[in-house]
Amino acid sequence: MLPPEVQAAEALAAGVWTKRDAIDTEQLAVTVAQDDQYSPDLAVEAARLALGRAGRSSANIALALHCMMLTPGGRLWHGAPYVHRRLGAPTGRCLASDLDAGCDGMLVGLELACAYLDARAEDDLALITAGDCWRAHEVDRWRTSNNPFGDGAAAAVVSRAGGFARIAGIASFSDPELEPIGRGMNPFSPEREQLTGPVYLRTRHEEIVDGERIWKSVADDVRGVVSSATGEAGISLSDIDYVVCPFLGKQLTTMQFLEPLSLDLSITPWEFSRRVGHIGPADPMAGLDYLVNTERVSWRYILLLAHGLGGTTTAVVLESTGSGQ
Repeated sequence: MLPPEVQAAEALAAGVWTKRDAIDTEQLAVTVAQDDQYSPDLAVEAARLALGRAGRSSANIALALHCMMLTPGGRLWHGAPYVHRRLGAPTGRCLASDLDAGCDGMLVGLELACAYLDARAEDDLALITAGDCWRAHEVDRWRTSNNPFGDGAAAAVVSRAGGFARIAGIASFSDPELEPIGRGMNPFSPEREQLTGPVYLRTRHEEIVDGERIWKSVADDVRGVVSSATGEAGISLSDIDYVVCPFLGKQLTTMQFLEPLSLDLSITPWEFSRRVGHIGPADPMAGLDYLVNTERVSWRYILLLAHGLGGTTTAVVLESTGSGQ
């Protein structure tokens, strides 16, 4: 579920986006929600669409995981029970929980959903949702990071009963040495807890002393999870038809995900992502939906990739079953 686009050229002309970032990212637009649109409601819409396409009822959901970076319901509020309630999923029998794995949330959710269903023979259906709307008082969508942020949500339904794709391989890797990327090098303090105003991730990134080592670790983690996931699927990287990475703009997407795998931007939904911006955990599923349901590409294997602040990286190999959406 994506709101309308705002053209990047408008932000550039208004002076809220830098020419340097425009050159590096080659972003054309970002999706921006109205003030009365909220990410949990977008996630509910995405979930209803996913359930409808799967031909499944919310009454059968045994696990509902929700990923979000910001909490529009205020501190100590959780989004998963809201999605649970709005969908009318069963009370008591459906486990609803938020999942905080940063921008890797949805793919981590896929792995957890598979394990959960494997452990519970009586249950068949899991739902993973993700969504964020980047409000100006919390995140400056044009300047918080090197890549601009877009608003939106996505959902995935996981079932033993089959669907349009089979999870042929999945692997995650956690590297706690990467944790400071999201925090910076400043210690915990009362002053830090009381900070107000937008988060500026690039300021925290600049505090990292050995940036070259950090980028090498990220690249190694990407190669490692892809090797594990493709190995589990019984295929090689050359068998992959399309790759969906986080929507980080051209420079970061290439450096963080494609170059370590010697892959080209042409096998990603690049033209779509450069008009959306970085939604957050929803990126991989939004890109997959675009390839399968909008572009209707011909494929056998699609690789989903994500990396979350905190050091978690996940790769998922999907194999087409030739049926459904």
